[in-house]
Parts: sequence; C-alpha cells; structure tokens
Amino acid sequence: MTIAIRTVVLGLAAALATACGAPAAPAPSQGIAQVNPLDALTAQLVEGRGVSVRELQETHVDGEKFNDGERTGKVQFNPAGVEGYDVTMKTSLMESGTRSVAVGPHTYQSGDPVEEVLPKGKKWQRWPSEPGKRSPFFTPMLILEPSTLKAVLATETEQIADVRKGQITLGALSAASPSLSADEIWRPDDREAALVMTWQMWTNPEGLPVRLLTEYRDPAAPLGDTLRKSDIRFTSWGGAVDLRKPPARLVSKGS
Repeated sequence: MTIAIRTVVLGLAAALATACGAPAAPAPSQGIAQVNPLDALTAQLVEGRGVSVRELQETHVDGEKFNDGERTGKVQFNPAGVEGYDVTMKTSLMESGTRSVAVGPHTYQSGDPVEEVLPKGKKWQRWPSEPGKRSPFFTPMLILEPSTLKAVLATETEQIADVRKGQITLGALSAASPSLSADEIWRPDDREAALVMTWQMWTNPEGLPVRLLTEYRDPAAPLGDTLRKSDIRFTSWGGAVDLRKPPARLVSKGS
C-alpha cells in the first residue's frame, strides 16, 4: 500500500483513523423492503440533499482492542454519489475531536490536534480532494456510491426480512468504489486485495439503508493481526445539506 502523506496533519488524521467498531446487531425488523436498494439510493442523489450519519468504529490488534471512536455528521449528494460532507471524529486515542469538511475541490480539517501544527491564527488545514472520490467513513465500504452498492449487493448470500448479508474482497470493493480506488492510503495492494470483508445491511420500507455493519481482518497488517469493525446508522434521508467552506483567513493551505 502506498502511503503519500500530503501534510503533517493528513498524516496525523490517517494515523488516528486506524481505529474502529460495532456493537452487536439487533434482531431484524418485520417486513421486507419492496424497493431495490440501488434504485432507492439513486432516487436520493439530488444536489443539495443528503443524509445524516453516525459511525462507530473499532480496531483490535492481536485480539486486544486498540482503539475505538465515533464519527457523526452529514453527507451531501450529487447525481453521481457523494459531493461532500461535514463530519466530526473522536477516538479513544485523541484528547479532543477533529472536524472535516469536504466541499468543492478541497477538504478542510480543524480541531486541537490540527491547530497544534498550524501557523498562529490559523484554525483549518486544507488539502485537495475531489468530489466523488472521497469518503467520510472509517470503513472502506462507501455504499452511498451507486457503483459500490451495486457491487456489494451482488455478493449478497442471505436475506432475512429487511436484513441482507454477504461478503466481498477488498480488491472487488476497490474496483467498484471511486473513493477507495482513489485513496492513496487505504487503497488495497495486491496482498490486501484478497482480504474478505463481511457485511450486513438493514433497509427501511423504501429500500434505503438505515444501518451497515462491516468487518474485516488483516493478519499481516503493520500493527499486527488487525480486525477493523464499523457500524453506520443512516437517518434523515433526503434532508437539505448546505456545506460551506471555512473563512479563508482561518485556513492554512496545504499542497
């Protein structure tokens, strides 16, 4: 895996993001969604609209919990998928949280860990990031991308009521996902492409995802035998989302 750290802050964010998790799944609700999730998602992809998200994340190394955390915020759509997002992250390795705002051709990040390495008077670090090729989540599975959701659904092995289950390799996921394939840090290399991610997805009666559990294990990860878990809740589908970049005077420009 190629690790191209654009700035000290980006490197810090990547290191902190190596954390993550999911509590036990609830019993499935009654009633199977009558709408195909891919069709339901596609109908939601309208400029200025989006979804609220909350992700619990966990990382276990050699059988012991290494880190856990939470990300909350909103994701904004465009007709192709994800336009941008505004998400706050806090993990057990951090004394305080960080906020990431992806809008236009950049991502902006703020918070105490960021400000410590910024010039005096600056509150935000900025670096290039392209709409449609970025993700707010710890899990590499961004089901808000139509091509990714299509590939994931193709690996379904079981459906009980409104819960679908399956598994997909990281290689197949990367091939389908614009955000993962563009990510220089988390894009799987040849060895990692063979790793298998298990997934469970709950949908509402309209066919829209309301919960996604993912988990995969990498026995040869740099930290040791590593298990990464994610539990995402999706709410307020179709709500208005208005992302705004921070004031220019408070921004330290990256590469």
